[in-house]
Amino acid sequence: MSLWERLFFIIGIAIASAQSVLPGQNVYRFPNAQVLATQQKIANYGHPLRVAVNVGEQKAIKYVFLDSKMLQAGYPTSSEQGSIDLPRLPLGDWNEAHIHLDRHTGTYSIRNTTLTSHLEMINNWHPRKIDYLEFVKVEMLQHDRLQVVTHPDFDAPVLIKIASFPWDIPSLEREATVYQLLHGSGATPEFLGHVTEGGRAIGFITEYIGEVPSIRGRNMQGCLAALRILHQRGIAHGDAHNGNCLIRKDGSSVLIDFELSLETWSHEEFGRDLDIMGRCIQAFSEHA
Repeated sequence: MSLWERLFFIIGIAIASAQSVLPGQNVYRFPNAQVLATQQKIANYGHPLRVAVNVGEQKAIKYVFLDSKMLQAGYPTSSEQGSIDLPRLPLGDWNEAHIHLDRHTGTYSIRNTTLTSHLEMINNWHPRKIDYLEFVKVEMLQHDRLQVVTHPDFDAPVLIKIASFPWDIPSLEREATVYQLLHGSGATPEFLGHVTEGGRAIGFITEYIGEVPSIRGRNMQGCLAALRILHQRGIAHGDAHNGNCLIRKDGSSVLIDFELSLETWSHEEFGRDLDIMGRCIQAFSEHA
């Protein structure tokens, strides 16, 4: 069983809610790699980093686990901001590595560079597949996970949502499946394809909707209409609030963030969706 499979079964769903470490905490620096995402320590496996390593003129995504000793004995802890300089990563056909710190000598060693099979989205139903490294970042909305990007396939910026680490895959796959069930309904942003990493699907691409506040204030009732379309197709949103409803410039409303959605015909679930959204719209209107 691979490391990622062990992590998934040992840690389970709790790790899916772990938040990426944002800028302002520890800063990790490699001579030949850019750190894309980090997370807090995972059980006995250390601190995971997702990095883009420069391989000649090419880049490759790798995953590095830091020995927890690096954050002890003079190194910053997660509650202190600091910079940690890490060694040059080796080239070669690997995607996982562990970095060990010898506390007696203060020297690093890179151990266990392996090529491991990682979790991926199985239901990659859309025919368009684009590698993560082909996108050009325009804006980071959620650290590494949610980005506005450009790509030659599209005339305007688009949105990508990815699993920064393999244990985030299940929630992203569930969301992409809901997009498939709602395809053509008009209740969601247009689904434009899947994001890949080394051939495996790790996320998806959707239309990017840049809202205009004045338009949003006049068209919030459309959020309830979009919810009813979901319910007509047997889907409860599960997190139906006004922040998960976007208004296009033409005034049409669409729903986003389906990680908690479920297929159901439960009138109780549908009623909960509509009640929460209705309360949010009312509160928004009162404070607008």
